[in-house]
Amino acid sequence: MREMIETVFEDITAYNNKSFLILLFLAAVLFLWKTEKDKRIRTALVYVVVVILAVFICPLYVWIGMKIDAEIYYRVLWSFPIGVLVCGSVVKLMIHFRSVAAKGLVLLLAVLVICINGDLVYTKTLHFRASNAYHIPPQVMDIADALKLDNYKPIAVLPAELLPFFRQYSADIFTPYGRNILEPQWGFSNALYDAMEGDAVVYNAAEVARCAREEHCIYVVLSCAKRIEGSMEEQNYFLLNFVQGYYIYMDYNYYEVLKEQNLLDADVIAIGG
Repeated sequence: MREMIETVFEDITAYNNKSFLILLFLAAVLFLWKTEKDKRIRTALVYVVVVILAVFICPLYVWIGMKIDAEIYYRVLWSFPIGVLVCGSVVKLMIHFRSVAAKGLVLLLAVLVICINGDLVYTKTLHFRASNAYHIPPQVMDIADALKLDNYKPIAVLPAELLPFFRQYSADIFTPYGRNILEPQWGFSNALYDAMEGDAVVYNAAEVARCAREEHCIYVVLSCAKRIEGSMEEQNYFLLNFVQGYYIYMDYNYYEVLKEQNLLDADVIAIGG
């Protein structure tokens, strides 16, 4: 029980960061509780929020949430309409005053308080201008375009660093596993993933090829940052393309089958011979 209470407190503290956002939120709830007369608004912005808050700190719900996934339990906090509550309280407070000067003063103070509670995102070191409309690494787009077939959706295995972004750009290529395998707490495992990522500096071509065939992968994408022990050509693969530091290999076995079924694009046939 103590551990659960400490986790809830840590989640709230982390969510609040170095601001007084939670205090502002609670003040807005109390203000609307005291002043709001419209039953519909009270239900939506007061009663529902209080119920969610009660559920969040309920020991039974905390225990269930921690058992399911302690790492994402804090996301219940996202359900609080903090912005609506605070802004609604400010507007209601402004309506309370009759003079324009008083209304303006309340608005100015509210804006200052909100600004104090956060930082300008554009000053953060992690902010940078996007290189494309998708806000993902350009190599992901180029690799996805290189893998895509007009008449067939292939299965491709990718290096781990591409997984978090790949599905954001294209659903035309299947993968044997997704970004969920990168999260240890989810407990996913896969022999092909181990073959691809088990060694940080080298690929074992024979093991990668064997596991890729077990997962029915037509393509194998390998990073040039890692050495290949053996060769994919010896495993009956051919180099289809080299895109921004990544080798794209195609399985000759699948190539022949898809070629007979007229499912390959002309450029792939030209390279495969």
